[in-house]
Amino acid sequence: MRRARGMTLVELVMVAAIVGVLASMAVPSFKRALEQSRADVACANLRAIWSAQRLYWLDNRTYAGDLQTLQSLDLLDTGIENQSIYAYEIKLADATGFTAIATRSSPSLWTGTFAIDSTGAVTGLLSAAGESDILPTY
Repeated sequence: MRRARGMTLVELVMVAAIVGVLASMAVPSFKRALEQSRADVACANLRAIWSAQRLYWLDNRTYAGDLQTLQSLDLLDTGIENQSIYAYEIKLADATGFTAIATRSSPSLWTGTFAIDSTGAVTGLLSAAGESDILPTY
């Protein structure tokens, strides 16, 4: 009698268990990497605001007080405000400097704010319970 080739139910359960264990180890790393990439995009957008502010300052010898001013002059892309993950805002602006912030706004485990000033320095962090903080990477 020929024996049929195939997998038994026990073998299938073992494979499913191994895949489940591997997935449970990979998902937290993936979520953190995804949040780090979102933070990197926020920092890149803050640098775009910094560049737009520098161009505005060259023409006016003062910094713009809001994003709409920069957008109306085509110094900054209007798509920056359409992101649902971070809210961007110019907090302080005068002839001597400015501060722009990106606040994590959509419901998430992660909370925090990044900021850039007229020197181009990006500061801030994101934090979550039980996780190490996410800092700007560039």
